[in-house]
Amino acid sequence: MLKRYEVSRYNFSDNFSVKVNLARGYRAPNIAELSANGVHPGTNIYQIGSDQLKPEFSLQQDIGFVYSSKYAVIQLSVFNNTINNYIYNQKLLGVNGQDSILVPGNQTFQFVASKANLWGGEFSVDLHPIKPLHFENSVSVVNAINKGTDGKAVADSEKYLPFIPPVHGTSELRYNFNLEKSGIKNAFVKVQLEYYASQNNVFSAYGTETPTPGYSLFNAGFGGSITNKKGDVLFNVYVMGNNLFNLVYWDHLSRLKYFYGDYKNPGSNDNPREHGIYNMGRNVSLKIDFPLSYNLKKSS
Repeated sequence: MLKRYEVSRYNFSDNFSVKVNLARGYRAPNIAELSANGVHPGTNIYQIGSDQLKPEFSLQQDIGFVYSSKYAVIQLSVFNNTINNYIYNQKLLGVNGQDSILVPGNQTFQFVASKANLWGGEFSVDLHPIKPLHFENSVSVVNAINKGTDGKAVADSEKYLPFIPPVHGTSELRYNFNLEKSGIKNAFVKVQLEYYASQNNVFSAYGTETPTPGYSLFNAGFGGSITNKKGDVLFNVYVMGNNLFNLVYWDHLSRLKYFYGDYKNPGSNDNPREHGIYNMGRNVSLKIDFPLSYNLKKSS
């Protein structure tokens, strides 16, 4: 549940405006967080819940700036969010200091709660020197600090909250066009670069999380609508290619990063305990959809 209150919005001119918001949020722990006790399929973890979890309460402040003109749209937004009883996953260790293994091949995690502070922002620029040409750029940043619980100091290895996305940026050059005489409209062709910075602010305690190196992905695509002589859309077709240079990388938020290659003996010298599954390589997709039009009116 999220209650948002718009404190102030002011238009300095037709091109520039500022908006300030205050939001109060509430979320009760879900059934998995309370009562899970078994292997979570597809994640390589044995998940344990906790019936001691309390509802999350958050207070967020954010401010946004928007500048819009004939040739550019520039937006900047920043936020600060304080959360009580923030629920997250923490890895469990056995009495000997090694991983707690309840089911072979699966690491053991338990849901815990702490005070947290998250802040960051997003900056975007859309330049269009001519109407059909767009050069869109954006960057987003999230920082997340684990404030711990009352009366308990937070160790350096627990300073950051786990599984927080790294700095992420995109740059896209897109050209929109229509070829009505050829029966094509709402067409586009684009190239895109996605950038993910390395994420070193991790919850390293108990081996819960490890740093992830940065990477860049190159994507491209084109598409449009095919019409009949009347201009009605017959179907839409899109061709998209992601990671065209077939880069080998790990997504910091992917659980597959923590799969081991040797389940029987993940710590053996022949197959050291390292990340086992990378993210998707080169991927080209074709999508065709056919719009449906119908009239529900009864004939007279």
